[in-house]
Amino acid sequence: MAKTFSIEEIVEMAVKIEEDGAAFYKTLAELSKNKSAKEIFGYLQGEEKEHAAAFQSIYKEMTQKNFIKAFPNEEANIYLHLLVEMRLFKNQKEAEDTARKMRSEQEAIDVALNVEKDTILFYYEIIDGVDEEAKEVVKKLIEQEKNHIRRLTTFLKQIIKTG
Repeated sequence: MAKTFSIEEIVEMAVKIEEDGAAFYKTLAELSKNKSAKEIFGYLQGEEKEHAAAFQSIYKEMTQKNFIKAFPNEEANIYLHLLVEMRLFKNQKEAEDTARKMRSEQEAIDVALNVEKDTILFYYEIIDGVDEEAKEVVKKLIEQEKNHIRRLTTFLKQIIKTG
């Protein structure tokens, strides 16, 4: 029997995903020598920070309502967080370290595209396990991540063209 995720858990996971993404893009922006790359990575960092802040606000509002988690015991909640960590960066430090290892903007974009795709895959994985209200939140998350992929792909094509 499939376990239903609560919207609160989706929000918790989204905050972590967005915070790790912001750390990754921040480091890429700081290290990039290409002005256009600095701009796009800085933009994406800002987007991820805004998403995290929005989800933190939603989460805070929900915790004040004494929500009940779909996974009330601690072990199950640890599992949910591990699921996120296995799919994406384990933490912000790992996101920053990964960014520091990039040898070119093209390599950085390739990794960023994979991170964005993993995020989308994660959300598609959980969408069937959430209630109708949460489905709308997940769908919005997916659209935001797709927009990031479009921006990164456009920039990658520009780099390849001028490369």
